[in-house]
Amino acid sequence: MIAKEGEAILNKENQFQQNINSEDPFIKNLYSDLNERINAYEQEEAVKIDKMKWKDATGSIFFMILIIVYLVYSLV
Repeated sequence: MIAKEGEAILNKENQFQQNINSEDPFIKNLYSDLNERINAYEQEEAVKIDKMKWKDATGSIFFMILIIVYLVYSLV
């Protein structure tokens, strides 16, 4: 199964390279531009994802607690 996945990835890479080397100027330009954008994104060091902190979730948690308390109170 892993060999098939690796083979599929290689086929996609080959297809991508064929499209970059295509004789059709539209397809060649489209895939060349896409390749440049992918390379620029991969090399960009400014992409930094911060982990979620408790203060980010406190508002949502507060409202969920209010809703739960209301539902429990109304059902009892």
